[in-house]
Amino acid sequence: MHTALPASRAQTQPWWKEPNKDQWRTFLAAWVGWVLDAFDFTIYLLVIPEMAKEFGVGVTVLAGSITLTLLVRLVGGVAAGAMADRWGRKLPLMISILWLALCDGAVALAPSITWVLVLRTLFGFGMGAEWTSGATLAMENWPERSRGIASGILHGGWAVGYLLAAVVSGFVVPLWGWRALFVIAAVPALLVLPIRYGVPESFDREKALAERRARASLGRTDPVLLTRLAWGSLVMACNFGGYYGLTSLYPVLLKTELGMTTQNVSVLVTIVNVGMLLGTAMCGALASRLGVAKAVAIAAFSMLPFLPLYVGLEPGLMWLGAFAGGFFGAAPPGIAPLLLTSLFPASIRGKCVGLVFHVGAFVAAFIPTGMAALVEHAGFSHAQVIMAVGGLCLVAMALALALRPKSTLDEAPAEAPSPSLG
Repeated sequence: MHTALPASRAQTQPWWKEPNKDQWRTFLAAWVGWVLDAFDFTIYLLVIPEMAKEFGVGVTVLAGSITLTLLVRLVGGVAAGAMADRWGRKLPLMISILWLALCDGAVALAPSITWVLVLRTLFGFGMGAEWTSGATLAMENWPERSRGIASGILHGGWAVGYLLAAVVSGFVVPLWGWRALFVIAAVPALLVLPIRYGVPESFDREKALAERRARASLGRTDPVLLTRLAWGSLVMACNFGGYYGLTSLYPVLLKTELGMTTQNVSVLVTIVNVGMLLGTAMCGALASRLGVAKAVAIAAFSMLPFLPLYVGLEPGLMWLGAFAGGFFGAAPPGIAPLLLTSLFPASIRGKCVGLVFHVGAFVAAFIPTGMAALVEHAGFSHAQVIMAVGGLCLVAMALALALRPKSTLDEAPAEAPSPSLG
């Protein structure tokens, strides 16, 4: 664990000077893992039309693979959380990065759509494990004063990964096809070595075991814990619903209904993710100052007027809609690491954070498939379903935070980060 600076000194220096070298290395490991997670997940979204054409299937089938991936995230997140609470945060982080790389390399060689579906389903296990272990590792180590900003920057790593996927796909797919993207995605497995030897562990095994024994002596029924689990899962379901509603079929919209080239799609997706990178940091900073609920409400309701521009109803302003989609629409996920790690004590934090985050993903996993089905079978356009689903889920998340149960406002558990939820 880190050595805290004196309070007077910590308050007078810029937030980025407060963490020590070990804290920065730990945060960087979690951030890089999340960047890789995003790159590996979103390259699939970017090549759905090409894969559908090669394998002779509809978009709904390939969107169904997104659902399968997100469903298995729950299993990976819970398994990694249990490992993290028993053996430390670094081990599941390293295993998850290797797992993602192996699945990506295998997709590049997939002979049929069946193999793609199987491999992308297995991919979900590593995806769930990476976030759980990485977010817990980062938030436990970081100084309390700037955890809101760190939470936003950490989750903003997803935008960096998606941005890289958009840029790389714009160059690679026209020249070598979609399979080459998955070969590239397998390379970062080498990062496991510097994580293994250069990143300190945040986990105090003996203290966690003592806390676990103390909790067991009080019995298994804990109404406050159950309430936090249920409420946190609801917030995360709305969180994922808004993000997947806005982004999962966005490249399909651009390539099909709007007839854009791969390069043009790459430009707009890049703009979205530049906006997200800035927006998640903004939302995290606002959460530290105003509280999580107000930060999310500001982002969610600010996005609503930009939804028509985001889906191209005014073609000349799509760049503005794309930026707003990232800056406002994709900003609320930036509070997830801060919010969830604050709800649970250290002895069960990895398991509970993994469970809540990925139960939310499980619930939202049906959104991409449902949206594709509405387009193919109910006559709606991609633009209509993106605006409706994305907007409704963002508003629902803001309301869930504003109407939170009183038990989530209790004093935070010992050793947990303590943000304001108001």
